Amino acid sequence: MTIEVYSTEVRVILQKMFEEIDGGRERAAVLEVTADRLTTLHADHAHLLFHEVLDDARTRLDARLSPDPMRQTMASMQSTAQDVQTSLTDMWKNLWK
Repeated sequence: MTIEVYSTEVRVILQKMFEEIDGGRERAAVLEVTADRLTTLHADHAHLLFHEVLDDARTRLDARLSPDPMRQTMASMQSTAQDVQTSLTDMWKNLWK
């Protein structure tokens, strides 16, 4: 899941909204339907993201609890690398604010 996918889906919903308004439908009804669609879309994407995070956490926890020292080391290195990447991303975003 990416922001581009979400953005594309929002554009499709908004395009339909504009077409329905131009088609003469009542503006309030069109806005209500569009708001419902956007809310559902946001909930679906949040749900997918939550499951991705849970799956990643489960995989890391399984590796850390593994009796195999090699898997434990790899899980620790993966966590450290991801922490560094997150820190760099946050720093980059703060520079451009």
